[in-house]
Amino acid sequence: MKKNNKKAIFSTAIAAAVLLTGTSFSPLAPEKNTVSAETDVLKYEFEDGSTSGGKIHTEGWKGNTQEDGSGDEMDLTGFSGTGFSYLDQKGTTVSVEVDVPEAGLYEMNVCYCEPYDTNKKVQYLQVNGVNQGELSFVYNLEFEETSGGVVNLKKGKNTIELKAYWGYTFFDYLTLTPADKSLTNLTPTRTLSNPNASDSAKRLYSYLCDQYGKHIIAGQQEYCGEHNYNLWADPDTFIKDNEAEFEYIMEQTGKQPAIRGIDLLAYRSNTDWMDHAPERAIEWVNEYKGIATLTWHWNVPSVEGGEEVAFYVESTGNTPFTTFSITKALEEGTWENKQLLADIDAIAAELTKLKEADVPVLWRPLHEAEGAWFWWGAEGPEPCKQLYKLLYDKLTNEYGLDNLIWVWTGYTFPTSAAWYPGDDVVDMVGYDKYNAVDGMPNLSSIASTFYSLVQSTDGQKMVAMTENDSIPSLENLINDKAGWLYFCPWYMNYLTSEQNNPVENLVEIYNSEYCITLDELPDLKSYPISGGSNVDPPEIPDTKKTLAGDANCDGSVKLNDAILVMQTIGNPDLYGISGTDEKCITKQGEINSDVAGSSDGLTNLDALEIQKYLLGLVKELK
Repeated sequence: MKKNNKKAIFSTAIAAAVLLTGTSFSPLAPEKNTVSAETDVLKYEFEDGSTSGGKIHTEGWKGNTQEDGSGDEMDLTGFSGTGFSYLDQKGTTVSVEVDVPEAGLYEMNVCYCEPYDTNKKVQYLQVNGVNQGELSFVYNLEFEETSGGVVNLKKGKNTIELKAYWGYTFFDYLTLTPADKSLTNLTPTRTLSNPNASDSAKRLYSYLCDQYGKHIIAGQQEYCGEHNYNLWADPDTFIKDNEAEFEYIMEQTGKQPAIRGIDLLAYRSNTDWMDHAPERAIEWVNEYKGIATLTWHWNVPSVEGGEEVAFYVESTGNTPFTTFSITKALEEGTWENKQLLADIDAIAAELTKLKEADVPVLWRPLHEAEGAWFWWGAEGPEPCKQLYKLLYDKLTNEYGLDNLIWVWTGYTFPTSAAWYPGDDVVDMVGYDKYNAVDGMPNLSSIASTFYSLVQSTDGQKMVAMTENDSIPSLENLINDKAGWLYFCPWYMNYLTSEQNNPVENLVEIYNSEYCITLDELPDLKSYPISGGSNVDPPEIPDTKKTLAGDANCDGSVKLNDAILVMQTIGNPDLYGISGTDEKCITKQGEINSDVAGSSDGLTNLDALEIQKYLLGLVKELK
């Protein structure tokens, strides 16, 4: 289509819009930002909000954290406003209604005091009634601000609620500041941390980069243990039995996950038991043409010389547990150090099988470290990071395992940055989501958690839901623009229970164009390597309409959508896909807007059709 014809069509579209709406406007002028990220901070006092089961205090006090005076001296007199709130028992809540001028991402800070647990207290964050993850409040003795991460808010009124999980925390106020809008760009580095990464690892990583923010990849964790009960009769098949999760998904959806999660729990230096987990990873990638992700619940002796092994520490209440010290394990000459090095040698031998089979893997060691329930995280961030870097160095430089894509499983707590091993040894960031409570599924996209993780590496690392209970709903993922790279439910009831994953939701996500399943993967062994090369990534197939007419993907159809269509037609450099304006149309928005039955892409007829719908002249948009 010639440029002068575009101008004529655009002029016609504007004229028609004015006739239909009786409104004059300048469609080429960008909308004015009403919130300044540099100067505008919105502040809300918790005592002005509401509570269910909590308390509102109008006077502060000083005192000891223990009734017998043996604790620390705390000071609750430094609050702002007219008071503060308090959560104690699990399930109690405190909330404030906030009013923001624009829809988008906001950085939230919370002023609090948590004087009763020398470690931390964790509370649930809920936005507009939907769980968005957890907030952690470390021990302190007076009111001070801490980061609450990034929250995704709609324009106008929103309710932000803190729901007690561990409770026993005082809350003074929260503040909101517009987040850097570059967070939504989702343009991670295309270079792996290992400069000698294998071609197959680079090809897999390039494919993942090309999908990031455009699709979510379906994954599923397998049940631990042998998966061929008659291996002696069929020694070359390792995926055959014990496949309940994968059979369930096939029965319900007609599909299979693209990613298979496998645990190397059985592997360590002082055991003869093997469940052929590495062989299953090889078979899944080379025979099924899928993607493998490996984690390692690293079992160590419960005590020196003991026969029992464990990965949980005593404070969790699990049995058996281990007293194995990570700090001592990093000291040369200790029995723990000998055990640690022998185990690394043993796991390297298993991972070498994958390298020799040209199988790249998403390798996720030392996961959930900050939770402190595993021995590798029980003694704080520094020894954990030291162990991670030791593991990286030995597997990468000593054993030459160039097929590994390194995934760090982190959190969004104020303390989480101290645990991060570093961009030079991490390729992707993962988050393990378990937030289905009270016997109900939680289909939230936890967009606040997603964008807080994106922000934690300045957008340089892709973010994946490396474990989960409920799979977020398709509607929430798209409407919230939560661009998780993949999901991967844990096994058994975490997948199959209705209180975690309703069948209807499972069927919808697996059969959507937004979700990539096993049958939709390309040949990853020949996929173009795009990191630092001039190879263009393959074109991503179109997705389905999420809401016909919703050009700006804000979850509703309004006059702004018709305007954006006309702006896109009239000034594609500014408002077209990949345009320079921050409110340019997206690929999904373009698909949503194609409502006039034309096969020529967006035209003035699409803008007119949206306006007719708004005026009630057409019943629905298709």
